[in-house]
Amino acid sequence: MKKAILFLGMLFCLSVFYAQTNLPGTPQWNGASNSTDPIYRDGNVGIGNTNPTEKLEVTGNVLAKKGRFDSEIANGATYLSTTQRNEACNVLRAGYELSSSGSLFNFLDFPESNLNTEAQSFFGIEDRNYKSRFRFYANTGGSSEQLYYDKNQSSIYSLSENGSGTVKLQLPKTNSYVTIGTTSYTDGANTYHLSVNGKVRAESVKVYTDWADFVFEDNYNLPSLEEVERFIIENGHLMDVPSATDVEESGIDLGEINKILLQKIEELTLYTIEQHKLILKLEDKMKTINNGGE
Repeated sequence: MKKAILFLGMLFCLSVFYAQTNLPGTPQWNGASNSTDPIYRDGNVGIGNTNPTEKLEVTGNVLAKKGRFDSEIANGATYLSTTQRNEACNVLRAGYELSSSGSLFNFLDFPESNLNTEAQSFFGIEDRNYKSRFRFYANTGGSSEQLYYDKNQSSIYSLSENGSGTVKLQLPKTNSYVTIGTTSYTDGANTYHLSVNGKVRAESVKVYTDWADFVFEDNYNLPSLEEVERFIIENGHLMDVPSATDVEESGIDLGEINKILLQKIEELTLYTIEQHKLILKLEDKMKTINNGGE
């Protein structure tokens, strides 16, 4: 009798051990709903569904304090296409499923391969029309770039570093506007690509504009000094030069005001040349008078 009881006890222990050990061919794991034992399983696991298609498939919400997703692919891999590479190197895919190889949210980790000259991390967000809207690249020990695209896949923003410390910020579209200290980039009917509410400091500013060499053309109508004097008396400033009120209300265009100032310098040069000629004539006349001539 004791032998029978001992045999039954050993059989029960083996059964329990078998049910909770990852033995080859174990078809499934069963246990109480409040069990804390590990799950050993070779096939797919479904929570909230009876036909899982992946190692773990959950129908419903998942609550977790943290998560980790890793992709361990050795360098030197060979791929036949970018689609094959993306599928193999996908670390995290989330959001609305766009196609068999794309979702709203993708994070990939590419190794050095026949399609990638160096290891690269890639993060992207797409809209529901299969269009990329945001991308971030980071090459191991090299360059990195952040890109935004419009609905037509044209780049609208690029921030990049070439791996050697050179940083570039680009807004390539012609209707791009940057504002600092303000939200307005218009002034009346004019629009400005850069608007700053505050001081701007620079070592050099280069402006492209037409120039005032027309003053030296033969058909230029140089005002007489009498006309200049009369204009100053009536208006309180030089001809063609904006008044203090105009500048205070509308500002000045650096290129335009420099052209106007050059125009006045060139006009002053012409007045000086004419006065010099007159002085030479007067000197000749004085010499003639001093020599007893008429």
